[in-house]
Amino acid sequence: MLVKGHRATVDDMELIESLRLLAEQHMSGLSFLAAYGVTWLVCGVIWLRASSRTAAFVTLFQGMVALPAALALSAAIGALGGDRPVTDEITQLSVLIGTSQLLGLPFLIYLTVRRRYALVPFAFAGITSMHFVLYSWLYQTPVYIVMAVLISLGAMIVMLAVPEKAEDRLGPARVSLLTGGLLLATALFFLISHLSGR
Repeated sequence: MLVKGHRATVDDMELIESLRLLAEQHMSGLSFLAAYGVTWLVCGVIWLRASSRTAAFVTLFQGMVALPAALALSAAIGALGGDRPVTDEITQLSVLIGTSQLLGLPFLIYLTVRRRYALVPFAFAGITSMHFVLYSWLYQTPVYIVMAVLISLGAMIVMLAVPEKAEDRLGPARVSLLTGGLLLATALFFLISHLSGR
């Protein structure tokens, strides 16, 4: 029994160390935060300048630009192509976490088809924040939880604070800008943290 308990402690320590090395290798997900932060900001600008329909579609499909950019940034910082410091099971878990927000896509498509364009960024921000909570465990940092809470509550406050006559454009624009700004601020925090050696 003592040996089993000791073994579990050793396994836990090995897992924590491998997750620490993963966070170091990926700079705690900096590439994805930066890429999606930029596309959310672009969406915010588009909400102010284009039709609501166009802006909703751009917001809905921003990942088609952000994902390749994130992968390119990951390769540039050396996070791709080398040996991963975690087991295949943890790699599979990280892929599942990353793709989990795709389950919200039918809801976003429904809003778009029903021409509830102004709700697309708000709903997408909520889905995004839920998906980021899981990264707090993967990268062993509470920063992802803080960011997720700020995105979720901030998006709600922004939508409630916009005058009713302007909520179809100004609300979605502000939600997009807030989400992008928080993603980029978190990316900058991780960049500084990793460069300074935490």
